[in-house]
Amino acid sequence: MANLCIKPARSGQQLICLNRKHTFLVRLSTRFYSSESDKVVTIGSVKKTISVPKNPELVPKSYLPKSIPKETMKDLKWMMQKDILGQDIFLLGRPGPLRRTLAQQYLELTQREMEYVSLSRDTTESDLKQRREISGGTAHYMDQSAVKAATEGRILVLEGIEKVERNVLPVLNNLLENREMHLEDGRLLIPAQRYDSLLADHGKEVLDEWRLVRVSEDFRVIALGLPVPKYVGSPLDPPLRSRFQARDVKHLPFGQQLDVLEKIAPNVDKETLSQILSFSHTLLTEESSGLGLPDFPIENLPRSISLLNSLPELSHYDLLTRLYPYKLFLAQDGQKSVQDTLQTFHIHPSQSSQYMSVDSVSFSSAKPNLA
Repeated sequence: MANLCIKPARSGQQLICLNRKHTFLVRLSTRFYSSESDKVVTIGSVKKTISVPKNPELVPKSYLPKSIPKETMKDLKWMMQKDILGQDIFLLGRPGPLRRTLAQQYLELTQREMEYVSLSRDTTESDLKQRREISGGTAHYMDQSAVKAATEGRILVLEGIEKVERNVLPVLNNLLENREMHLEDGRLLIPAQRYDSLLADHGKEVLDEWRLVRVSEDFRVIALGLPVPKYVGSPLDPPLRSRFQARDVKHLPFGQQLDVLEKIAPNVDKETLSQILSFSHTLLTEESSGLGLPDFPIENLPRSISLLNSLPELSHYDLLTRLYPYKLFLAQDGQKSVQDTLQTFHIHPSQSSQYMSVDSVSFSSAKPNLA
């Protein structure tokens, strides 16, 4: 399998590797930000030199797990390949934090600064380019995330790209294809190669007079979206879609996810974890989707399993219905389908569940008797 290694670019320094047998948690020390301590990230045969971030506070932290699953390693390797080639990335997947978490894991691994924009129907060009703000009694144009990412060489993360209105798409398309953008204050962003060519011919004073701004060659875009028409949204236009390199991000396979849950909950027996995980994966199949059943929020399963590890008396049925309260949003036929699935994996409502009830609540301004 592919190994993930982090090593200093200079010889004589320690090599840090992540693989299935020997796993070391990658933590950043103060020495990492020294200009003489650039490192190289290696995943299999793919290598990338890590530059020192100018603004470490913009680099995601604590998203890389201690043990990186094999499927996640494949996704990180693919993203690194596209980053090295200078291509923008489009991560597709079901609703949930999986795609965003993967993007943040990659940014943490490669020590890249992030600019984040959550797109919606209300997103306008000003949200991506510039807004007019009042400072000291005077209105000024303030650069927004897309402009700051382009000029500072950061990675722009666009979430919900399937929700954006049609009139905003040309701005994104021009930025992705040509690395150009006209700003409200009269400046023009142009790609690094063209800017450097003009700089050699005319000098910086002339380019400043022309109000040209250089787009960094390190600028990348990671778009996060849902597959449409399965989910609600607008399909991307072919010209915009062709600007991205797309990848379908799926949840971990059964075996890898079971290993993760076993590490999270060592006090829970493997058979119980297997039953809960089997039920979760069943509700993510095409057959369940064909019955009109919503996706199971499997990303929240590790937190619930850790709760079961601390409270072994918690009913497995109660645990799953907290994550998937099917009786609240499904019709009778859908409820029966979920109940049949629960019985298939021998998950039944607990007969001995005890609930705390509160008869009444009163408030008094007097001090309570502490005696």
